[in-house]
Amino acid sequence: MTVGLMTHNTPSNWAKAALRMLRVCADKRVAEQARTYFKPHEKVALLGIKTQKARDIEKEIFRAVKPTWSIQDALAFCDTLIRNRYLEAKGIGILLLSRYQSRYDRGLFETIRGWLADGHCANWASTDAMSIAVLAPLLARYPGLSKELPDWTRSANLWVRRAAAVSLTPLARKGKHLDTAYGIAHSLLDAPEDLMHKAVGWLLRECGKT
Repeated sequence: MTVGLMTHNTPSNWAKAALRMLRVCADKRVAEQARTYFKPHEKVALLGIKTQKARDIEKEIFRAVKPTWSIQDALAFCDTLIRNRYLEAKGIGILLLSRYQSRYDRGLFETIRGWLADGHCANWASTDAMSIAVLAPLLARYPGLSKELPDWTRSANLWVRRAAAVSLTPLARKGKHLDTAYGIAHSLLDAPEDLMHKAVGWLLRECGKT
């Protein structure tokens, strides 16, 4: 697989290229298998791309854009793909943005909340990928932002609430933000969704390891 040379090295063009590459690799059988990881009522659009294949596509795109792209380019690329209906497209956008974590600014925090609240990560897989790969490194870079997470637990949006818990799991594993993590877990204990129960259990397990 090769992305070739891109005449106009823009985030929009690369997002279109990523979608073309994904469609070439689409496999109905892989999509059917992946669908079993979601509840019947969950509306998740799948092309059917194996995880390693999707990572290979993202890696090839990053190799091509790395010499010239800024964090703004990576953010625009992710913004385009996160709005695409297909799970695999969202994943590639998130993965590429995660490579720029040393350049994150505080404003990304509200951008992520907007993506979640607007339904662009409306499944556990996209929400968790965003939380672990992008939001957690952002919290590590700007620790003060963790004080704003408790407000997320009061959101009517399931994915905003889940991200509040899941984003702290890598940090809690290292013994960081434990007071915030336990406070968030306490706030979410009575959540009606089993997806929240699992997220809180995951967070508490990581807290308990330290």
